[in-house]
Amino acid sequence: ASNGMWQLKLPAMQASAGPYTITAMSTKENKTMSMENVAFGDVYLCSGQSNMQFTLHSAFNASTEIAMAAKYPNIRVMTVGQKTTSATPLAMLSTVEQGWSVASPQSIGIGDWTYFSAVCWLFGRDLYDNLQVPIGLVSTNWGGTPVQAWSSSDALAKCNQTLDDGITDKSFVNEIGIGEFSDINLQDVQGAHDNANLYNAMISPFLPMRVRGAIWYQGESNVGVGAQKGGEYYACQFSAMIADWRVKFQLEDMYFGFIQLAAYPASHNGQLPMLRQGQLAALKLPKIGMASAVDLGDLGSPFGSIHPRNKQTVGKRLAATALALEYGQKMVYQGPMAQSASFIKGNMISSSLASVSVKVDFMADTLGTGLAMQEVTCPQKLQSAPYCAGFEVLSAADKKWYPATGHIQGESVMVTANIATKSNPQAESILTVSYGFSDWPLASLCNKEMFPAIPFVMNITSSP
Repeated sequence: ASNGMWQLKLPAMQASAGPYTITAMSTKENKTMSMENVAFGDVYLCSGQSNMQFTLHSAFNASTEIAMAAKYPNIRVMTVGQKTTSATPLAMLSTVEQGWSVASPQSIGIGDWTYFSAVCWLFGRDLYDNLQVPIGLVSTNWGGTPVQAWSSSDALAKCNQTLDDGITDKSFVNEIGIGEFSDINLQDVQGAHDNANLYNAMISPFLPMRVRGAIWYQGESNVGVGAQKGGEYYACQFSAMIADWRVKFQLEDMYFGFIQLAAYPASHNGQLPMLRQGQLAALKLPKIGMASAVDLGDLGSPFGSIHPRNKQTVGKRLAATALALEYGQKMVYQGPMAQSASFIKGNMISSSLASVSVKVDFMADTLGTGLAMQEVTCPQKLQSAPYCAGFEVLSAADKKWYPATGHIQGESVMVTANIATKSNPQAESILTVSYGFSDWPLASLCNKEMFPAIPFVMNITSSP
């Protein structure tokens, strides 16, 4: 082509490590160009903000993990650079941090905030261990960026947004929000927060490439109150972005996996649990995998508590969703999800206090081989503020939340609490039951496969 760009589509190839050599020839100029050591396999995009950018070099057990990369030459990795944004869709990448590379300690463990993405690598490595086919991983992410920056103009329109509706509050650049840590310089991200700019520069160039799926770790920069923030906004824009990526890649059932945000003290007046609820809206779409990280809080992280270092568990949980949903393997891949809550009984224990019991039932396909409980406590550092929550009930009498306890009964959990009331409690005495609805969920409930229960807020129905 006159502009130097051309493409050739190959027929579907059998997954194989080869190695193959692909040679292109120009008959006009009698020149050839070859790509060597080519493999055919499944390619995944890994996108989002800094928790996806977070490198293996910074994760727990980093030296061992990096050394192990030498055993995976059939995984190939690539990292997009963070120096280009665009107001219009680009056909080619303008910035590449790391070209396609064979996995090795040198290509995987170069340093903090460079390459390679820990979640992306650990997800892909687990897929390879299970599938034994070549895996290609593209790390294309940018710390401190909101969902709308990764959404095309078409996806923005689904939620009544335009290219001009950008965030004016740049406070998200310091993702901690409470001054613990920021690895991002404001000057470096000018334009990165603007609507569609990162979709245009860092996703659009990949549209001609045949991908198997995408994984996503983002949401922290949409926590809060205001324009383009909060759970309700995220519920719309995140789902719209996924649906639009599928249209743009011409893969209507493309696998898409995401991480439900981990525990950290967000200091946003309860907006972090609202954002987690907004993430759940994406599960209404087909072939969506969610790996919850609510039990993986890391107050001791030197990169700030918003950046937990346990990326191994995140990668393994995310890979489980892909193995089940994309490859059809019969396995447990998610934690218990509440389905209904019903009032069981209540009795007065004093003139102004009553004991009440509520039964919470769960979706059968999320129970695994059964429910389990583990002992968890609120970190001492967070006990002076309302950061932690386990089970709670909302009393109709005074509209206050009361702490509760949960006990497993078969495939259900019986939640009991003492609430303020002056009359014998009935179903109407309790408005709502919740679990883990806080910045730092006390994530005691899980299934026996150790997938954590998903935090919930649920209205009470009358006795079953």
